[in-house]
Amino acid sequence: MSAEREPPGEARGCIGPVEPGEGSWTQLVLRPGPRPEPPPRLLSRRQQRLVASFLLLCALALTALRVANYPEQAANSPPPQNVPFPSQSTRFSYAGPVPDQPGVFSLELAVHNSGPGPVDVLGVRQGYRGLTVLVSGWLPRTVPPGGTLSLRVGLRVTDCSGAPADATLPFLDVTLRNTRAMETVSQILGADYARDLSAALHSACDDTDKRTPTTSTDAPDKPVR
Repeated sequence: MSAEREPPGEARGCIGPVEPGEGSWTQLVLRPGPRPEPPPRLLSRRQQRLVASFLLLCALALTALRVANYPEQAANSPPPQNVPFPSQSTRFSYAGPVPDQPGVFSLELAVHNSGPGPVDVLGVRQGYRGLTVLVSGWLPRTVPPGGTLSLRVGLRVTDCSGAPADATLPFLDVTLRNTRAMETVSQILGADYARDLSAALHSACDDTDKRTPTTSTDAPDKPVR
């Protein structure tokens, strides 16, 4: 009995793997991977707050130290040589009396600044015990470089025994300041100011009781123990 042989190269009854043909596709599914671990913290939250507080205290301490040392550094620093002293660049002139409230002798001062920088007028005083100085407006006032400032000053008689009967050579003590120095200088305002002030003193003190009783010197001296 003979059997027919199958020709070689032909496979019958076998199915191989199916490969995707042209026009076919395979769906790609992405699955989330594991969450990455957070980086390790060098400092805890409490430690971070402590470090921030420490840095803030150091900054405040350095600021306070600089503020405390600033006056000493400013005093030891050399003044600018191109700026004159305020007394050298500032000149006062008497511009005449101005009307004011009764009992007050008011006058107008012209403050001239010939320096290259501003000059501040910090205060105005006088040397008579029985007179009080009143400055209209506010102080300090700034005189610009090369400019003029009008300053109104009032003198009120508080005690005629401490005021002169005739002001022969009256003056005003004025405190000035610029970037180089602060000075208090005496300003003699001339004969017109002396005449007007003397007239105001006579008007306020003649036939008046605005005088303090003088201390008697007739009492015997007490022994010193």
